[in-house]
Amino acid sequence: MKIKTDNIEFISFSDGVCDIYSVDEEGKKTYKYENLGFSNKVLGYNRVFAAKAVQIKANAVIKIPQVPRIDIHDVCEIRGIGKYDIELVQNIFDTNPLSTDLTLSELEVFINE
Repeated sequence: MKIKTDNIEFISFSDGVCDIYSVDEEGKKTYKYENLGFSNKVLGYNRVFAAKAVQIKANAVIKIPQVPRIDIHDVCEIRGIGKYDIELVQNIFDTNPLSTDLTLSELEVFINE
């Protein structure tokens, strides 16, 4: 009898570092996570057109370790790159370690001079 094994993707979260925080009505930042590693993901056609259908512009997708309390419309600041609004949070259960995909919409771009 052959034992079936799942295809598990191993993730290193080594493409960069990001901070995730919420901003209240007065502009006060409340950090949820700092120095969180991430991996870049390909922004596919299906995701782009699905976002356009609901009038959201998807600029990037990153994969982070699966952590609690991340909400849509939190801010994800990628160091040296820019600030993004989190449009979609998707928990992924077939990776090691468990991960979350964040679909991001650009708020501000940092220009390195």
